[in-house]
Amino acid sequence: MSFLISLLVVLHLLCWAVALGTWVAAARTRVPNPGMAHAVAGALVIGIVLAVLVSIVGDANHMKLGIKLLVAVVATVFAYIAKKKGPETSSLVWFGIPTTIVVNVIIAVFV
Repeated sequence: MSFLISLLVVLHLLCWAVALGTWVAAARTRVPNPGMAHAVAGALVIGIVLAVLVSIVGDANHMKLGIKLLVAVVATVFAYIAKKKGPETSSLVWFGIPTTIVVNVIIAVFV
């Protein structure tokens, strides 16, 4: 079970890295890559699976997991809004994507 959890953590962080990387690649033109929304959604789904597994196996910090879930849902909504609106995405949504991604990773590492 430890290997499975470690593997899912790596995949979870890779999804966040891909999402942030595709945002950086599209930052100048503000034309979002559809892969960004899919990577954020993948990170959300893998995070939910990880939360369930950690809750079953050990002592989970449910406050941390709840905050991370909320931030991940906001990041996913922002990414799909940007995917739908394309270059006409508002600045709040466009810059909210990397902000929520970085906040989620900071919470994961430091809290």
